[in-house]
Amino acid sequence: MFIVSSLALALHWVPGFNNLPIVINERITSDAITFTLYANFDKAMAGLFLCAYFYSNKKTLKADSNKAGPLNVKQASLIIITTVLAALTAALMLGLVSFNPKVPGFWLAFIAINLLFTCVAEEALFRGLLQTKLSKIITPTRLAILAPVITAGIFALAHFAGGINYVLVSFIAGLGYGYVFYKTQRLEWAILCHWLVNVCHFFLFTYPMLNKI
Repeated sequence: MFIVSSLALALHWVPGFNNLPIVINERITSDAITFTLYANFDKAMAGLFLCAYFYSNKKTLKADSNKAGPLNVKQASLIIITTVLAALTAALMLGLVSFNPKVPGFWLAFIAINLLFTCVAEEALFRGLLQTKLSKIITPTRLAILAPVITAGIFALAHFAGGINYVLVSFIAGLGYGYVFYKTQRLEWAILCHWLVNVCHFFLFTYPMLNKI
Protein backbone atom coordinates (compact mmCIF):
# COMPACT_ATOMS: atom_id res chain seq x y z
CA MET A 1 0.00 0.00 0.00
CA PHE A 2 2.90 2.32 0.75
CA ILE A 3 4.42 1.77 -2.70
CA VAL A 4 1.06 1.99 -4.50
CA SER A 5 0.28 5.27 -2.70
CA SER A 6 3.64 6.71 -3.71
CA LEU A 7 3.10 5.74 -7.35
CA ALA A 8 -0.39 7.26 -7.31
CA LEU A 9 1.06 10.54 -6.04
CA ALA A 10 3.86 10.51 -8.63
CA LEU A 11 1.38 9.92 -11.46
CA HIS A 12 -0.93 12.74 -10.22
CA TRP A 13 -3.80 10.34 -9.52
CA VAL A 14 -4.47 11.65 -6.01
CA PRO A 15 -6.96 14.57 -5.98
CA GLY A 16 -6.62 17.68 -3.88
CA PHE A 17 -3.20 18.94 -5.04
CA ASN A 18 -2.94 22.37 -6.63
CA ASN A 19 0.44 22.13 -8.33
CA LEU A 20 1.98 25.55 -8.91
CA PRO A 21 2.51 26.53 -12.58
CA ILE A 22 5.92 28.14 -13.17
CA VAL A 23 6.09 28.21 -16.98
CA ILE A 24 3.23 27.41 -19.36
CA ASN A 25 3.86 26.57 -23.02
CA GLU A 26 6.94 28.76 -23.27
CA ARG A 27 9.39 28.40 -26.16
CA ILE A 28 12.76 28.80 -24.45
CA THR A 29 14.61 29.13 -27.77
CA SER A 30 13.23 29.63 -31.27
CA ASP A 31 14.18 26.10 -32.38
CA ALA A 32 12.61 24.30 -29.39
CA ILE A 33 9.21 22.79 -28.72
CA THR A 34 7.17 24.56 -26.05
CA PHE A 35 7.93 23.81 -22.42
CA THR A 36 5.70 23.70 -19.35
CA LEU A 37 6.98 23.54 -15.78
CA TYR A 38 4.91 22.83 -12.68
CA ALA A 39 5.97 22.53 -9.06
CA ASN A 40 4.38 19.12 -8.62
CA PHE A 41 3.94 18.82 -4.87
CA ASP A 42 2.31 15.39 -5.19
CA LYS A 43 5.37 14.02 -7.02
CA ALA A 44 7.66 15.61 -4.43
CA MET A 45 5.69 13.91 -1.66
CA ALA A 46 5.98 10.60 -3.50
CA GLY A 47 9.75 11.12 -3.63
CA LEU A 48 9.90 11.75 0.11
CA PHE A 49 7.84 8.62 0.82
CA LEU A 50 10.02 6.47 -1.44
CA CYS A 51 13.23 7.90 0.05
CA ALA A 52 11.89 7.14 3.52
CA TYR A 53 11.18 3.57 2.39
CA PHE A 54 14.67 3.23 0.89
CA TYR A 55 16.57 4.61 3.89
CA SER A 56 14.48 2.64 6.37
CA ASN A 57 15.67 -0.52 4.61
CA LYS A 58 19.23 0.68 4.03
CA LYS A 59 20.75 -1.60 6.66
CA THR A 60 19.72 -4.61 4.61
CA LEU A 61 21.67 -3.25 1.64
CA LYS A 62 25.09 -3.38 3.27
CA ALA A 63 25.70 -6.95 2.18
CA ASP A 64 24.66 -6.08 -1.39
CA SER A 65 27.02 -3.12 -1.53
CA ASN A 66 29.94 -5.47 -0.92
CA LYS A 67 29.28 -7.17 -4.26
CA ALA A 68 30.63 -4.21 -6.19
CA GLY A 69 33.34 -3.24 -3.73
CA PRO A 70 34.18 0.21 -2.32
CA LEU A 71 34.02 3.29 -4.50
CA ASN A 72 35.59 6.62 -3.65
CA VAL A 73 34.37 10.10 -4.53
CA LYS A 74 36.80 10.42 -7.44
CA GLN A 75 35.52 7.21 -9.07
CA ALA A 76 31.88 8.15 -8.53
CA SER A 77 32.55 11.58 -10.02
CA LEU A 78 34.11 9.95 -13.07
CA ILE A 79 30.99 7.83 -13.61
CA ILE A 80 28.82 10.95 -13.34
CA ILE A 81 30.93 12.96 -15.78
CA THR A 82 30.93 10.06 -18.23
CA THR A 83 27.15 9.77 -17.95
CA VAL A 84 26.60 13.48 -18.59
CA LEU A 85 28.88 13.44 -21.64
CA ALA A 86 27.47 10.19 -23.04
CA ALA A 87 23.80 11.16 -22.65
CA LEU A 88 24.13 14.67 -24.09
CA THR A 89 26.44 13.56 -26.91
CA ALA A 90 23.90 10.89 -27.86
CA ALA A 91 21.10 13.49 -27.81
CA LEU A 92 23.18 15.74 -30.05
CA MET A 93 24.07 12.96 -32.51
CA LEU A 94 20.47 11.72 -32.70
CA GLY A 95 19.23 15.21 -33.57
CA LEU A 96 17.19 15.73 -30.41
CA VAL A 97 19.04 18.91 -29.44
CA SER A 98 21.53 21.44 -30.74
CA PHE A 99 24.23 23.28 -28.81
CA ASN A 100 22.46 26.37 -27.52
CA PRO A 101 23.86 27.97 -24.33
CA LYS A 102 21.35 30.15 -22.47
CA VAL A 103 20.19 31.31 -19.06
CA PRO A 104 16.36 31.52 -19.04
CA GLY A 105 14.75 33.86 -16.54
CA PHE A 106 13.24 30.99 -14.52
CA TRP A 107 16.55 29.11 -14.20
CA LEU A 108 16.64 29.14 -10.40
CA ALA A 109 13.12 27.71 -10.14
CA PHE A 110 14.03 25.05 -12.71
CA ILE A 111 17.15 23.75 -10.97
CA ALA A 112 15.38 23.62 -7.59
CA ILE A 113 12.21 21.95 -8.89
CA ASN A 114 14.12 19.54 -11.10
CA LEU A 115 16.24 18.40 -8.16
CA LEU A 116 13.67 18.27 -5.37
CA PHE A 117 10.52 17.39 -7.32
CA THR A 118 11.79 15.33 -10.29
CA CYS A 119 15.19 13.73 -9.70
CA VAL A 120 14.57 12.72 -6.09
CA ALA A 121 11.22 11.11 -6.94
CA GLU A 122 12.42 9.31 -10.08
CA GLU A 123 15.65 8.02 -8.56
CA ALA A 124 13.90 6.90 -5.39
CA LEU A 125 11.45 4.95 -7.57
CA PHE A 126 13.73 3.49 -10.24
CA ARG A 127 16.99 3.03 -8.35
CA GLY A 128 15.99 3.06 -4.68
CA LEU A 129 12.97 0.80 -5.11
CA LEU A 130 13.03 -1.06 -8.44
CA GLN A 131 16.78 -1.63 -8.85
CA THR A 132 17.11 -2.59 -5.20
CA LYS A 133 14.32 -5.16 -5.53
CA LEU A 134 15.85 -6.58 -8.73
CA SER A 135 19.25 -6.83 -7.00
CA LYS A 136 17.68 -9.04 -4.35
CA ILE A 137 16.07 -11.25 -7.00
CA ILE A 138 19.18 -11.56 -9.17
CA THR A 139 21.37 -13.31 -6.62
CA PRO A 140 24.34 -14.65 -8.69
CA THR A 141 27.18 -12.13 -8.37
CA ARG A 142 28.15 -12.50 -12.04
CA LEU A 143 24.65 -11.40 -13.07
CA ALA A 144 24.32 -8.53 -10.59
CA ILE A 145 24.92 -5.93 -13.31
CA LEU A 146 21.59 -6.97 -14.88
CA ALA A 147 19.69 -5.08 -12.19
CA PRO A 148 20.84 -1.60 -13.31
CA VAL A 149 20.54 -2.59 -16.99
CA ILE A 150 16.95 -3.80 -16.63
CA THR A 151 16.05 -0.76 -14.53
CA ALA A 152 17.56 1.53 -17.18
CA GLY A 153 15.38 -0.17 -19.79
CA ILE A 154 12.23 0.41 -17.74
CA PHE A 155 13.30 4.01 -17.06
CA ALA A 156 13.77 4.53 -20.81
CA LEU A 157 10.34 3.12 -21.64
CA ALA A 158 8.80 5.55 -19.15
CA HIS A 159 10.02 8.31 -21.52
CA PHE A 160 8.40 6.78 -24.60
CA ALA A 161 6.22 9.85 -25.16
CA GLY A 162 9.33 11.69 -26.40
CA GLY A 163 9.90 9.23 -29.25
CA ILE A 164 12.32 6.39 -29.89
CA ASN A 165 15.43 8.60 -29.93
CA TYR A 166 14.44 10.03 -26.56
CA VAL A 167 14.04 6.47 -25.27
CA LEU A 168 17.58 5.65 -26.43
CA VAL A 169 19.07 8.70 -24.73
CA SER A 170 17.08 7.96 -21.57
CA PHE A 171 18.45 4.41 -21.60
CA ILE A 172 22.04 5.67 -21.84
CA ALA A 173 21.44 8.13 -19.02
CA GLY A 174 19.63 5.46 -16.98
CA LEU A 175 22.63 3.15 -17.31
CA GLY A 176 24.79 5.84 -15.72
CA TYR A 177 22.33 6.51 -12.89
CA GLY A 178 21.96 2.80 -12.25
CA TYR A 179 25.67 2.07 -12.42
CA VAL A 180 26.71 4.73 -9.93
CA PHE A 181 23.99 3.45 -7.59
CA TYR A 182 25.10 -0.16 -8.16
CA LYS A 183 28.70 0.73 -7.32
CA THR A 184 27.95 2.88 -4.27
CA GLN A 185 24.50 1.81 -2.98
CA ARG A 186 24.08 5.52 -2.30
CA LEU A 187 20.91 7.04 -3.70
CA GLU A 188 22.44 10.51 -3.38
CA TRP A 189 24.93 9.78 -6.17
CA ALA A 190 22.18 8.65 -8.56
CA ILE A 191 20.13 11.77 -7.76
CA LEU A 192 23.15 14.03 -8.33
CA CYS A 193 23.99 12.29 -11.62
CA HIS A 194 20.41 12.64 -12.89
CA TRP A 195 20.23 16.28 -11.85
CA LEU A 196 23.52 17.24 -13.50
CA VAL A 197 22.45 15.64 -16.80
CA ASN A 198 19.23 17.68 -16.69
CA VAL A 199 20.94 20.92 -15.65
CA CYS A 200 23.61 20.65 -18.39
CA HIS A 201 20.86 19.90 -20.90
CA PHE A 202 18.88 22.94 -19.73
CA PHE A 203 21.71 25.48 -19.83
CA LEU A 204 23.81 24.23 -22.75
CA PHE A 205 21.43 22.63 -25.28
CA THR A 206 17.99 23.01 -26.83
CA TYR A 207 15.43 22.45 -24.09
CA PRO A 208 13.46 20.29 -23.95
CA MET A 209 14.18 19.25 -27.57
CA LEU A 210 14.24 20.52 -31.15
CA ASN A 211 11.02 21.32 -32.92
CA LYS A 212 11.09 19.16 -36.06
CA ILE A 213 7.96 20.72 -37.60
